[in-house]
Amino acid sequence: MSGATDPILRQANFKGAMLLGASFFDADLTGADLLDADLRGTDFSLANVTKVNLSIADLEGALATGNTSFKGSNITGAVETTCDVPLRDDQREYLCKVADG
Repeated sequence: MSGATDPILRQANFKGAMLLGASFFDADLTGADLLDADLRGTDFSLANVTKVNLSIADLEGALATGNTSFKGSNITGAVETTCDVPLRDDQREYLCKVADG
């Protein structure tokens, strides 16, 4: 281990950002704004994606494994909603309940 720390991106503003293939592995994105972001192929594995705005984001091919949490996140109108992203069953069930779009 090189002593690297987990990325802390709380409240970050990524509105409309082109983040194709980005890695948010083990990141803390609590409260971040990813409205209309291009997140195709993005890795959210082990990330804290709590209360994140993913409205109208493109999540095609995104990955979210391990303890990734989307509690309280907004996925209204997301393209390829997180119902189609590889997730733990409890997170998929939660997001599919709140998905609208």
